[in-house]
Amino acid sequence: MLAKACHHLLPIKLPATTSPPKLPPPTTYNPSQHTTISRAISITAPAPAPRKTVQDTNAPQDDAVTAFWDYQFLFVSQRAETAEPIPIRLVDGALPSDFPSGTYYLTGPGLFSDDHGSTVHPLDGHGYLRSFKIDGSSGKVEFMARYIETEAQAEERDPATGEWRFTHRGPFSVLKGGKMVGNTKVMKNVANTSVLQWGGRLFCLWEGGDPYEIDARTLGTLGKFNLVGDRNIPPPAEYDDGRGRLFHADFLKLAANILKPILYGVFKMSPKRLLSHYKIDVKRNRLLIMSCNAEDMLLPRSNFTFYEFDSNFKLLQSQEFSIPDHLMIHDWAFTDSQYILFGNRIKLDVAGSMAAVCGLSPMISALSLNPNKPTSPIYLLPRFPNAQPNRFRDWRIPIEAPSQMWVLHVGNAFEEREDDNGNLHIQIQASGCSYH
Repeated sequence: MLAKACHHLLPIKLPATTSPPKLPPPTTYNPSQHTTISRAISITAPAPAPRKTVQDTNAPQDDAVTAFWDYQFLFVSQRAETAEPIPIRLVDGALPSDFPSGTYYLTGPGLFSDDHGSTVHPLDGHGYLRSFKIDGSSGKVEFMARYIETEAQAEERDPATGEWRFTHRGPFSVLKGGKMVGNTKVMKNVANTSVLQWGGRLFCLWEGGDPYEIDARTLGTLGKFNLVGDRNIPPPAEYDDGRGRLFHADFLKLAANILKPILYGVFKMSPKRLLSHYKIDVKRNRLLIMSCNAEDMLLPRSNFTFYEFDSNFKLLQSQEFSIPDHLMIHDWAFTDSQYILFGNRIKLDVAGSMAAVCGLSPMISALSLNPNKPTSPIYLLPRFPNAQPNRFRDWRIPIEAPSQMWVLHVGNAFEEREDDNGNLHIQIQASGCSYH
């Protein structure tokens, strides 16, 4: 069950016969020359470098250089917004005549470097929301792009001059032009990961914080949306280790109680950290969202809570599961009867934690892969345990995939009842890699 790469998007080493491509000089920004550009797409490419004549035998080198440049342009900071819709010029091909009309929304990191020498990891880049309004009958497409006005964006961008100064570290970055030591601004909600359209409303999500609601027509930010809030969640279903005591031992509860005021108060982490990947149950017309406990990032346990909402955001049900393993979950799956978790095993890295606290490395350095077990757990958690309590397998016992896998994203999952005995056949499509 090993995942092998079938191609490389970026060559590890450019061919020796070709000199490495030179990057263009960094763009300088003068705040006094700031103007609002409202009717231009903000990505600009530098003039192409003079082409060198190469022999036909070296033709594959062109692909390597092209791949290099394509990769670099992924991380060009967007300094302007397109607040008014503009038509996109057709360059090649055509929109199919039966293409459906509608609007495609896409969020992602838009700013990587500020005006004071700091560069952040792409995962910490401020959310840049784009919309593509497609008219299938005419084949025309209109484009808009605006930054999501999160609390971090309001603090780091001067509205008068347009100048940026990063003050939040974010989980994946180290500041050079900002405060390093003692900087507790780690949870930088930049709303840059996914877009949710549900109940006639539009939201941008981030891994670990509340969604931001967006005006679907103007792309203006309406504000934070407290989806989970302080809801009364039933006690978690816990794991019994078979020796007459629950996994929630007193020392873990004590450690959690010590961590909570530090993480919630000092580092401003949400007690229930929402994952950025949601699911839609079309059959039941439900929105499914999952959260994890902030303190569990540093403890050898994992508490996951699942929420199911109707189209009016009324909470229909919620369940919390406590698993006796240190897991990191980014994406997950569901079927008619199950929640499915792919357990990426991690552990606390003491040396990395010290460096992170001192501001010398990103906060994510406090965690590292745990290669001690040769398998990867897959947990099947019952969505409706009270409906047919004897029909489901013991969710506390994971299915162990015979390889050390790191599963990042899930495509889909579905189930089928195979026979009269109710045996369940589940198929899952997911992307992962092996670190064995």
